[in-house]
Amino acid sequence: MSRTAARARVSWRGDERDINDEDDAMGLWSRLFGGKGEQGGHEPSSMPWDGRPSILEHVRSHVAIDGPGMAEGGDTLPDEERIAQGSKIRWAAGAMDGVATHHMGTGEDEEAVRKAAELVVAYSRQPTASNKAAVYRHVVAGHVVSIIDPVIEALTNEPLIGHERLYELARSFATDAPDREPVKFGIALLGMFGQPQDRDLFLTLGRHEEFTLFCVVALANSPEDADEALWTLARTVAGWGRIHAVERLALSEDPEIRRWLLREGYWNSVMYEYTAATCARAGGLLTALGDDDVDRGLLTAAGQILQALIAGGPAEGIDDYEDARPVIESFLGRMASSAETVEDFLHVHAIGGYLDEDESLWAGRYDAGWSPEVRERLRSECRSILGRPEWEGRVRVGLESGDELVFAHADQAARALGIDTWDLHRRRLLEKPADPGRWYHVMALCDETRIGEVMAFAEASIGLTTIATGAGDELGLVRPQA
Repeated sequence: MSRTAARARVSWRGDERDINDEDDAMGLWSRLFGGKGEQGGHEPSSMPWDGRPSILEHVRSHVAIDGPGMAEGGDTLPDEERIAQGSKIRWAAGAMDGVATHHMGTGEDEEAVRKAAELVVAYSRQPTASNKAAVYRHVVAGHVVSIIDPVIEALTNEPLIGHERLYELARSFATDAPDREPVKFGIALLGMFGQPQDRDLFLTLGRHEEFTLFCVVALANSPEDADEALWTLARTVAGWGRIHAVERLALSEDPEIRRWLLREGYWNSVMYEYTAATCARAGGLLTALGDDDVDRGLLTAAGQILQALIAGGPAEGIDDYEDARPVIESFLGRMASSAETVEDFLHVHAIGGYLDEDESLWAGRYDAGWSPEVRERLRSECRSILGRPEWEGRVRVGLESGDELVFAHADQAARALGIDTWDLHRRRLLEKPADPGRWYHVMALCDETRIGEVMAFAEASIGLTTIATGAGDELGLVRPQA
C-alpha cells in the first residue's frame, strides 16, 4: 500500500468517497461489526474490549484545563492494574517507550511482526469480530514500539490489503480500546493515512505521555500543517512526550518554532540533557546570543542549555556540540554585565567546572577548535564573575525561600561558595522527616561529630521494625503510621 494511496480518498463500493463520510461510514461499520463475518461462522459472545471504558474517554475526561498534561488521576490509565500486575513500582507515563527508543533499541521480534501483519491482513480481507479479536489479543500482549515500524512496512508492501477496512480497524483501536498497546497500534496505523479528521484525535490522545510518541509520528505524516500540529502538541506535554515532539520539530524551518525551541522547547520534566543539543542547534543559539536584543529569558535558557550539555549523560553533550566554544565565549561575555540570579551563578560555575577538567580530556578539544589561550581566558572570566561579593547574600536569601526550586538552586550555589548549610538541612529534616530528599542532604553533610545525632533521630522517627525486612516494592520513604 503506497503512502499516496493511503492518504488519498479511499475507494468505497468502487467510487471515491471521503473516508469520513458519516452515513457510509456508519453503514460500513454496521456491516463490519454488526454481526457475522462475510462468510458466516460462529462469532464470540464477548470481545476483549467489552465492558470497560476506553482510554480515549479517560483521556478526554482528564485533560488539564490550566496547563499541559493530565488533570489529577489522568496519568493512571484504565489498564494500569493489569499492566503493573500488583507491583507498586510503576513506569512513568511514556518512560518505557522513551527509554527503549533512546537507549535500548527496540529490537525486532520477527515472529511477532509476521503474526501481527498476517492478522491485520486477514482482518482486512474478512472483517469478522473473531479476526478483530485475534488482532487485539496479539497486540495487547506485546510491546507495540518494538514491532510497529516493520509491521507498517509489511502492510505498506501488501498489495491485497483492504484500505478502508484497515482504516476502520485502526480507528476502532484508537478510539474504543481500553488497553494502551492497541491504542498505540491504532494511532500508528491511522498515521499511515494522513487524514485531516484524525488530527484532533491525535492532539487529544497525545496529551497523555504514554501516547505522545505515536501521535507525534502520526502528525508528522500529515500532508498539511504538520509543524503547527506538532508544536501545538509539544506545548501540551512536559515529559517524554515533549522530548519526542521536540526531536521532530527540530526539522522545522518556521522561525517562531525555532525561537520557541531555544527559549522553551528544551524544557522537560525528565532531563534537559535529552533536548539541549537539539534545541541549541535548531534554535540557533550562537546567532541568538549575538543579536542586539538578548533578553533575560534568552540568557536563562542559554545557561540551562549549556549546563545540561556540560552535564551530558543520556544524549549528546558539550563535546558533541560543534558551536561549544563560540557559544561559551558569547555567553560569558553577556554574563560579565548581566549575571544577577543564583541560576546565573550556577550556569557560570558549570562552565568553570568544564574548563577546569583534567588535561587528558582537553587534547581532543584542542583539535576541535579550542586553544589553551582561549580556555585560560574563559577560566579567568568565570573566576571573575563567580568571585563577586554579592553572591553570598543572594544565596542566603534563597536558602530561606519556601519555594523548593529556589531553595535547591541556592543550596547548590552554597556548596560552590563553601557555605556550611548543616544547621539549615538539620532543621528542614526535623520539620519533615518523611521526606527522603532531606535525609539525603543531611547524610551528605554528616561527619563523625554529627552522625550520632542523626542516627538517634532516625531511630526515634523511623519504624525500624517496619523496614527490617528489607526493601519494599514501592518507591520512596513512607513514614509508618503510629
